[in-house]
Amino acid sequence: MADVMPYYTGSISNETIGFLQVPQSFKLYLYPREDSQNIENISWTNNAVKLNKSTIEPSALFVAQVDSQNLAFCMVVDMQDDWYKIIYDKTSNKTGWIKISKADDFWSLKDFYAYYGRKYGLYYMKNVDYRKRGYYSGADKLSQKLGGFTYIRSIKLNKISGNWALVTILDMGGQMKIGYIQWREDDGSIILFPKLVN
Repeated sequence: MADVMPYYTGSISNETIGFLQVPQSFKLYLYPREDSQNIENISWTNNAVKLNKSTIEPSALFVAQVDSQNLAFCMVVDMQDDWYKIIYDKTSNKTGWIKISKADDFWSLKDFYAYYGRKYGLYYMKNVDYRKRGYYSGADKLSQKLGGFTYIRSIKLNKISGNWALVTILDMGGQMKIGYIQWREDDGSIILFPKLVN
């Protein structure tokens, strides 16, 4: 498994619009301009994140980090041209602007889920009530509920449709179920997340 992964619904901000794959060192600014105040210089390894005046755990900066692939993603809450506003300290909800050189470093929620969810599957956050684990015939709660599940082996993503995902579920008994499940609630709370490795 990845070294840092979100396991509870509150670990991803409801304001998140996507994720930014960040380099191993970068600068953060107060505003989306290079003549703005440089508020933080960040460098990270798989074990620690160095800020200007302190060191924090990788889990305080990243929404997800995969050691073996040197991948690290931060939550993006706003964007302007090639500038992205990220949360760089989740415990105190501090934000700053980073300018990126490659446009493909930014992943919208839909693109992130479509790529990693199809490749490795999805998992439920640990604190999601089992009563929310239902699958439906369509991409809304007014659709027919086809069933529910408590324990599952895997959830394979087929398609994202708004806050819903068409999935193939393999339960503990080896039964396959196909239907729509909600991956994000109406208030922006994320209840399912893509696995980033097998």
